[in-house]
Amino acid sequence: MISLLAAYTKNNRVIGNKGKIPWNLPSERNRFKKICKNKCVLMGRKSFEEIGHALPYCTLVIISKTLKKAPEKCMLVHSLEEGIELCSRLNQTEILIAGGEQIYRQSLPLAKKIYATEIKTDFDGDAFFPPLDKNWKCVKKESKCENNIEYEYLTFLNQV
Repeated sequence: MISLLAAYTKNNRVIGNKGKIPWNLPSERNRFKKICKNKCVLMGRKSFEEIGHALPYCTLVIISKTLKKAPEKCMLVHSLEEGIELCSRLNQTEILIAGGEQIYRQSLPLAKKIYATEIKTDFDGDAFFPPLDKNWKCVKKESKCENNIEYEYLTFLNQV
C-alpha cells in the first residue's frame, strides 16, 4: 500500500518555502517519526536536503535525477516508479511518500492513504501539496496546538 505523509497549510496548501519547512512543530516531527518507524520512506532530493541526513528509524530512499551517489545510509533511485519497486522488493506492506511537491503530485493517484497535518496558520511558500478530489474521505481527525499554531492530524482514505 502506498501512503502519503504530509504537513501543509489549510488555506493555501504550503509545504515549504525556499527549501525549508516554514513552521516549527516538534510534536508533528514526532508523529512523522512514529508513522515512518521501520518502513520504507520515499522522498525527493530537495525534501531530503531540508532534513540533511539519514533517518535511523526507517529505510530512506531518495528520488533524484541529478544525484550520482546515495547520501550516507540512504538508498538512491531515479524515479518514483523505481523507488516503489525497490520498497516492494524489501517486502514493505506500506510505502510512505514524504515529499516534495512533484513527488506528491506523481504519487497521489497511486496512494490509498494520507497521513496529513493540516496547519490552520497561513505561511508564505513556494511548494504546495496538491488538492484532494472527492474520492478522499477523512476518517480520523485530532486537533492540536503548539507554539501558538493550531493544526489537525487528519487521516484520509481513498474511496476508489
